[in-house]
Amino acid sequence: MTASDLLGPLLILTALVTGTVATAAPLTLIYSGNLDGELEPCGCTAETDYGGLSRRATYLDGLRADGADPVVITTGGLLTADIGADRIKARFILTGLEALDYDAVGVQWSDLVYGRDFLTGHSLPYVASNWSGDDLPPSQLITRTDVRLRLFQWLDPSDSPRLKMAGSQREVHDDTSLLATALAGARTRGETTLLMTTLPLERAQAELPLADVNLLLVAATPENPGEVRQVGSMLVLSPGTRGMRLGRVDLDIGADGSLGTWQASTVELTDSVPDAARLADWYAAYNDALRQDYMRSVKARKARTTGTSPYTGAKTCTVCHQAATTAWQASRHAGALDALEQVGKAFDPNCVVCHSVGFGQDGGFLAMDETPGLANVQCESCHGPGRTHVETAGESYPEKRVATEACAGCHHPNHSPAFAYTDYWPRIVHGLD
Repeated sequence: MTASDLLGPLLILTALVTGTVATAAPLTLIYSGNLDGELEPCGCTAETDYGGLSRRATYLDGLRADGADPVVITTGGLLTADIGADRIKARFILTGLEALDYDAVGVQWSDLVYGRDFLTGHSLPYVASNWSGDDLPPSQLITRTDVRLRLFQWLDPSDSPRLKMAGSQREVHDDTSLLATALAGARTRGETTLLMTTLPLERAQAELPLADVNLLLVAATPENPGEVRQVGSMLVLSPGTRGMRLGRVDLDIGADGSLGTWQASTVELTDSVPDAARLADWYAAYNDALRQDYMRSVKARKARTTGTSPYTGAKTCTVCHQAATTAWQASRHAGALDALEQVGKAFDPNCVVCHSVGFGQDGGFLAMDETPGLANVQCESCHGPGRTHVETAGESYPEKRVATEACAGCHHPNHSPAFAYTDYWPRIVHGLD
């Protein structure tokens, strides 16, 4: 597949500088940031089926196959640590990026969640310009024909999670004069300068030395890259979160490193962009690692289980609540876990938690061969554990949750952006029998 085959996924947001520079050299910059642990696209809805490293590889491979030599960078923010399995995902995110041949990878605080050695154990061109040690480079020099691009990253000291830790060592410095000197030196050498930061533009202008910055990447915007802006002689970019889309700027660079004419666009990584075949083994290894970890966790949770589960399963509810059961059986909730089975994700805890009853809770769903009666989204997913209700013959009611709050636990914007209670409730409407 060539880059021209992928023009369909491109939403062009054109903005051209009217000036030109002498002896201009062309440069294509592909930028992203704040992947936020999204190794693959969320398949919950069509609205969320964007992104993924495999699709990103296809797009980049297409550009390179067509003879382009883009500069490919990310501002970092790659990793998360919400559940135990996220460490596996983090490892495969980093190995996946290694396969994509990135030119520079910024470091954000979230990328250090598993420790510095976890990060530096992967062969990636990291950059953290105000890092106190020498294990993260302060800049990266990226060369293309007639273009020398010097890239910096400012790791915001005020955002460090270590600030609240008594006795913790200072990992970054806040002396912006060192950054100013490095930027000025790069411009003196005729290098084009690019500075990445998680600060919004207003704070960057107030706190950072920008006089010698040609390209500035600021705080990421939700899902879509922000509008590209010209501020004086500096071009301001903002990546989109979650890896759903890539930003692209095609520009001309003068012999002195200054910017000339430029054109910006957004790369839409929809399902029309196929997964890269060369990453199939990588993705299979990722799923296998998740599966093995899931089964280990099932074994451990089963060993810790004592007493009787507070959950009974929908089969017990059916005895008294027949009309409600009929409505449930006709809904997609009743086949929620099967939907994961069909796409091979019934072992991904990020998915299973919203496709079963009580996953991760005492007495909740473990696996189909262990707790089949708690598979799928059932009565107790919304109303809470029902065993006491059953054993008291209805005298004690299960936990009563506000309906919208019960739904929002899984139907949140990242997975169900179109969710509206007034539209979705009629699909499962039921009452007490």
